[in-house]
Amino acid sequence: MAKLDHDSLSDLENPKSGTDLRDTAAAPEKLERAYAKGKARGGFFQSRFLAGLSIFAALSLGLQFLSIEKLKPSDFPVRTWTTWAISEFFAQPAQPKDVVFLGSSLMLVPLDGTDADFLGKQIDASQHHRSIYFEDAFKKASGKSVSTYNFALPGEMPSDAYLITDFLLKEKRAPKVLVYGVGPRDFMDNLLPSPAATDPYKYLSRFGDLSGHADLLMSDWQERLNWELARLCYVYGNHGQIALDAARSLRPLIDKVAPRPANLSEVDRIAFRRKVLPDYLPFEVNPQECFFRPTDPANRPGFMDNIQEYRKRYKTLKMSTFTAQMRFLKDLIAIANERGTHVVLVAMPITQVNRELLPDASWNLYKSELAKLAAQSQSVTFKDLHAEGKGKFALSDFQDTVHLHSGGGAKLLSEIAQIMANDPVSRKALEKNGGDQ
Repeated sequence: MAKLDHDSLSDLENPKSGTDLRDTAAAPEKLERAYAKGKARGGFFQSRFLAGLSIFAALSLGLQFLSIEKLKPSDFPVRTWTTWAISEFFAQPAQPKDVVFLGSSLMLVPLDGTDADFLGKQIDASQHHRSIYFEDAFKKASGKSVSTYNFALPGEMPSDAYLITDFLLKEKRAPKVLVYGVGPRDFMDNLLPSPAATDPYKYLSRFGDLSGHADLLMSDWQERLNWELARLCYVYGNHGQIALDAARSLRPLIDKVAPRPANLSEVDRIAFRRKVLPDYLPFEVNPQECFFRPTDPANRPGFMDNIQEYRKRYKTLKMSTFTAQMRFLKDLIAIANERGTHVVLVAMPITQVNRELLPDASWNLYKSELAKLAAQSQSVTFKDLHAEGKGKFALSDFQDTVHLHSGGGAKLLSEIAQIMANDPVSRKALEKNGGDQ
């Protein structure tokens, strides 16, 4: 039996005559009319809902069949650190690099800063994805030339590094050696909501099937539901491309809302737009915005104390984050080895003050799990440069409590070059030709 709608119920309880119809002979007829009215309304809205659902389903099937608005993995709506690195990677010839670097800013900052010093000129990090200093250092240590690519990204987690390895570093583009520099934050970041919350994940997830790692990537039920809905519904799953096309169409309107004086450079225009619309494209990185400039001991910026930031990052050891990221590292090593890529795993040096923020139990767990993963594969060279680097890396080599400055970065890359030059497994991997990949 249909329920009474709100208006019908009000008529019964507050009749215009002032008489309670429920106490009169007319009450049954009034009640029947109210039920009929409610049923008719319910049927009308139900039929409209079903009709709309049918139209939406037909539209989704039609778009899927025609592949209209299908997401193009490399068609990026915004330029970020991640999208610049992916775009340049695919712009280069499809052939294996000798060495590909992975890691967070712990690896990125030394790589780019050292090249700025080595070349004696400023480096635009959005456009620079190799390590010229390392290439030179390795040639001096081994007598052999190598090509490099820098896939280190700000905030890169092992889950992101795994997606880079699985989705991009394959077939003709599978490198001979992966050099992956890790630190404790990569496994213990208390501020990370989930692996699916990073900028690299947002763009790397376009390039392959995530179903095998969905439980690890999307531990939050809302993220998982969103992902499942995207798989089931074509329009929802491709909303990114639809939003991209809409954003491109609206860009002229944005420029009108936030007009940019014609006499300003592109960088200044973007800075002006950000003042007017501070929340618009917050992760955007444009050319000439992220420079590494040459420095020397006399003109390097002073040490920056970022200890409060890391107090927050290390505040609580979330075992779910730790175990998930270690699993991604394990799977990264496995898939790289399957493709004939040797992995050089480097535990990066950090300052003692940063290390002391971690309880001994967390620190020892981090170190022991890294050593265990490396021992499980015959195609991993593991070096703990925090332990072995004592006496080599001093506080004066760091620009803050975890990041090496360009001088410390030169020490790091020279050390890695020497390790690889002296390592028979690394040398053998580098001697393979492209057809062996």
